[in-house]
Amino acid sequence: MRGLSLLAIIAAAAPAGAEIDVTSRSTVFSGPYAAEVVRVVDGDTLDMRIAIWPGLVAEYAVRVRGIDAPETFRPGCEAERAAGEEAAQTVAQIYGPGTDTRLREVSYDPFYGRVVAEVRRDAGAEEWTSLADELLERELVQAWTPGMNPVPWCLLLSSPAPQE
Repeated sequence: MRGLSLLAIIAAAAPAGAEIDVTSRSTVFSGPYAAEVVRVVDGDTLDMRIAIWPGLVAEYAVRVRGIDAPETFRPGCEAERAAGEEAAQTVAQIYGPGTDTRLREVSYDPFYGRVVAEVRRDAGAEEWTSLADELLERELVQAWTPGMNPVPWCLLLSSPAPQE
């Protein structure tokens, strides 16, 4: 319910008379919302402190939009667990506690009381770098959106690396 509460708070700021279904994945709040990393949960989820509006801060789990990381909680195989740990450690190195971020494209995630959002960090010179892009470039995650089949991590990780 935590994610639902956050979206309900954001929806309250919508213009009067606007009907917003905060439980629909298709309802997206564009942002940006200033946020700070509290802790890294795994390779695609962070606990964050989010500034909703002046004087109102909420703490929620945020799943990174557009990617899927190998599981660490209930992996399908040892290779998936190890790859998940590597992804989580990388996220902790580049998005450790206290990292200032911006959230965009925030929507409800029906799983685990969290929200889904594009997560970006300040890369300097007024540039904001996408966590999803950073992890995709490092080949630690796969591109994924709701409705797609689950990523077959154990199969992918047991396949030989492509020849370059």
